[in-house]
Amino acid sequence: MIAVVGGGLAGLAAAARLARVGHDVVVFEARPRVGVGADAATEPGGEVFTLPAAWRDLFTKSGRKLEAELALRGLSLVPAGPRAHRFADGSTLDLPNERGEQWTAIRAALGEDAAVAWRDLLDCLDGTWQRWRQLSLETEPDQRLLRTAARSLLPSGSMAELAGRLAAPELGEIILATAAWLGQEPRRLPGWHAFRLALERTFGRWQVVGTDGLARPASILVDLLVERLQARGVDLRTGIEVAGIRRGPVLQAAGVELPVAAVISTVDPFTHADLTHERADQRIAARLHRCAGPGPAWTGWRTVLDLPTLQPSLPGVLVASAWSVGGPDPWAQLLTGALAAYRVHADLTGEDIRPSNKLIGPNGRPRPVRDRADGRG
Repeated sequence: MIAVVGGGLAGLAAAARLARVGHDVVVFEARPRVGVGADAATEPGGEVFTLPAAWRDLFTKSGRKLEAELALRGLSLVPAGPRAHRFADGSTLDLPNERGEQWTAIRAALGEDAAVAWRDLLDCLDGTWQRWRQLSLETEPDQRLLRTAARSLLPSGSMAELAGRLAAPELGEIILATAAWLGQEPRRLPGWHAFRLALERTFGRWQVVGTDGLARPASILVDLLVERLQARGVDLRTGIEVAGIRRGPVLQAAGVELPVAAVISTVDPFTHADLTHERADQRIAARLHRCAGPGPAWTGWRTVLDLPTLQPSLPGVLVASAWSVGGPDPWAQLLTGALAAYRVHADLTGEDIRPSNKLIGPNGRPRPVRDRADGRG
C-alpha cells in the first residue's frame, strides 16, 4: 500500500497515476473532505488557468480524457478572453494571449517601443521556461544542475528590477502583479519567475464553461480529480490526522502504526519535519519561510537550493507539494506529482512508466497526447 499524506494537488495527481497502474493507494486528509483548499486557478477570480496540458495528461494517464469527463457534465474547456489589466493611473489594457495580438494591443495602447520591449522580454522568458521545466518538471530536480542554472536564468535581477527596466510603467505593473499573485516580495523574487507571462502567451489561458456559455470555477477540475480517485478505488480517509512518519516506512495515524510500501507527503516542510523528526527535514524547514501565497517566500535565486528534493531524507518517503522545486502553480504541482508517481513505481517494481512522449516539446509547445493501443494511456 502507498500512503499519501494530505490532499494537495501533487499527492492527488500521484495517487491517480499510481492507482491507474495497479497500486493500492490511501490518502490521509485531516479535513472533512479531500481537495479542500486546492484550486486550479492561476489568477484572481478563480476561473482562469494556464497549461491545460498538465490536466489533460493527468486525466488521460489515469482513465477517461478530461474533455470527455467535462462533456458528461455539460461542460467544456475553452480559451479565455483577453486578460484585463487595470493600472495605477486608472487606464486599462486588455491583453490577448496570442503573440501578434499582444503586439497590436500594446502598440495601440502604449506605443511601438513598448510593444517591442514586451515582445523581446517574453521571447527571453520563453527560453527561461524551457530551461526551467527541463530542470524541475520533466526530470527529478538535481541540486548541482540547479545551482549552475539558477544563477544564469534570464532576466537577471529581481522582479522589481525587471519591472523598472521597462520604459512603459504599465508593463512594469504587469510584472509586479505576477509577483503579487504568487504572494512574493518583488524585490526578492528572481526576475525569471516572470516566465509565467510567456506561458500564457504560448499555451493560452483557459476556462471551463457550461452549455450557457458562462464560466465555472476552475476548482471543478479538482472535483473531477477527486472523482477520478474514487473511481480508481483510492481509499480516501478524511478527518484523520497523521501523527508521524517513521523509517520503514511506517505511518502513525489514529493511534496505530501502519507499515506501507511508500509515502508521498504533500504537507509543507515544517509539518513534514514534525512528522519525521529527521534532521535533514528539520534543516530544510529551518532555511525556509512562508509567504502570502502557496509555497515558500523567495529571498533570491539561492532559495531554489533550499527547497526539498523529491526524497529529502527517509528511504521510501517522497515529498511533493507547492514547496517543491517545480513551483506552487497548480499545473506545477500536477507535474511534481507525476515525478513522485514515476519514482515510487520504479522503486517498487523496477518499471519506468515515464512517458516517452514528453508533455511539452523542445520548442516549449505541448505535444499531442496519444493513448496506447491497449487503452492503458
